[in-house]
Amino acid sequence: MQEFIYPHQFHLIKQQLKTIIYAKDSSIDLNVVDAVREMALERIYNELINLTDDQKNTLEPIQHIGDKEEMETCLFSLKKQVIPFPKISQPIVEKAFPKAKKLKAPDIENIDLKETVYLRWYDKGSNKTYMLIPNEEKLVSIQGVLEPTQHKGICSICNGLEEVSLFTSEKKGRIRGTYSKTGNYICKDSEVCNLNISTLEHLYFFIDHLQ
Repeated sequence: MQEFIYPHQFHLIKQQLKTIIYAKDSSIDLNVVDAVREMALERIYNELINLTDDQKNTLEPIQHIGDKEEMETCLFSLKKQVIPFPKISQPIVEKAFPKAKKLKAPDIENIDLKETVYLRWYDKGSNKTYMLIPNEEKLVSIQGVLEPTQHKGICSICNGLEEVSLFTSEKKGRIRGTYSKTGNYICKDSEVCNLNISTLEHLYFFIDHLQ
């Protein structure tokens, strides 16, 4: 079967299954547990629409998760159906950032591409942070400066409460040849940020705001 779950959808499934397990472990009221399970499953299936019969059968075990061990087994199986982030090569990076001379492609050997919604890396040569974000079968490229200082706050990309730093980038002004700087607080750790993303709403708003 062809992979059909996007990374952010996999994160949503994981988050909702954890909600079910937490309810089972913390409440003795079966009605409460059943209500939590029903809402969690509804959120999952509202995200995963237009499924084939085979895809529905693949997801069917999530309806019967009873403990953490069963959850981990289910997630391990479902991860095989996750569409990984595209493999990034040097030519792809050069095409995405044509003005960034000598920019090297990120090392993705130790990155779990099935848990990656967007790719972010730091380039020492330019002292800039670069991002590649899939959007409608294309890669959106963003570059800017991520400040070294950090504090607890809400990330503009994942909407999670994490250690965030100010990311500033330039965008074209209304008058030709002019530019303005735009700043957003985002997770200092891109891996944490990716794992928090269960909807693309905030990520796409981040893109629109910068462009």
